[in-house]
Amino acid sequence: MTPSDADFIRRRALTALSNNRAPGYHFAGHFLDLQCPRYEADGVVMEMDTGAHNRNPDGTTNLAAVFFLADMALSAACRVYLDPRERTATLKMQMEFLGGELRGRIRAETHSPGFSHRTALAEASCFGRIIANGREIVRIGGTWVNPPTPDGRPLHPLPWEKEYRDPHLPLLAKSQLDAKEKAVLVQVERALREARHGEFMQRLWTPKVRHTPRGALGRLPIGLYVGNRVGHVQGGISMYAALATAVGAVPHHPLVTAVSAWYISPGEGKALSARSTVLQKGRNVAVVRTELFGTGRRRVLEVVSNHAIARH
Repeated sequence: MTPSDADFIRRRALTALSNNRAPGYHFAGHFLDLQCPRYEADGVVMEMDTGAHNRNPDGTTNLAAVFFLADMALSAACRVYLDPRERTATLKMQMEFLGGELRGRIRAETHSPGFSHRTALAEASCFGRIIANGREIVRIGGTWVNPPTPDGRPLHPLPWEKEYRDPHLPLLAKSQLDAKEKAVLVQVERALREARHGEFMQRLWTPKVRHTPRGALGRLPIGLYVGNRVGHVQGGISMYAALATAVGAVPHHPLVTAVSAWYISPGEGKALSARSTVLQKGRNVAVVRTELFGTGRRRVLEVVSNHAIARH
């Protein structure tokens, strides 16, 4: 981590906190600075640049940022059918890794046929892919629902939705931050100290994981830095936290080939805790089940992932 990269990340975090004061979006979205050049019923395109704030030491895009992009792009595909003041929530999501590297400017292309009203709570299936350097690297999909907003309050639009107004908020000084905002900078500084080889995002959004006889355990503190706009842990980040724990359960099968998550309740409380159990481990492939919990051991996610040994 060079001094210039560290300064870039600090300023980016402070800018994201400043913009987060405007209702509608959230810190993580501002920090990664997703761009949405297309937002239409026949397809959504979201793009994200890879830089010091979200790359691995080898220059590839960190999977935490990739999961965030996938969740945002898929949900946007069904949100085009809704009033921006309405809420969507992830019911399930899956990702299939096809091979190749994610680096540079990566692009998510998604679409949805809209909401089906055969269920009491309307559901929408969303499909898509993530591309880098013109190659499809990840195939993505999932189901979203249209639940009531918290306390019945209408939401503010996201940056690519109708009626959004760029707040143009001034950059805050550190002395102007409230307790939750200062806690974000504490997390950023901790990650910078630990990122000796440039793995800042790996340190910021990855849970602390320890191997166990049956698999692995993980823990990720909850705060504004991983939250969505209604105060829960952002869906892509929570799914990644589960997968990162699963990876720790099968260290000799380092290649993730697929992961599926079922969303059961919001991620809330002081921390997310993950428990990975190895269901099958062979010479070439492994299957891991991961349970993600919030406050009071309330179940947040159920995740099943496939892991493999790379071909030499």
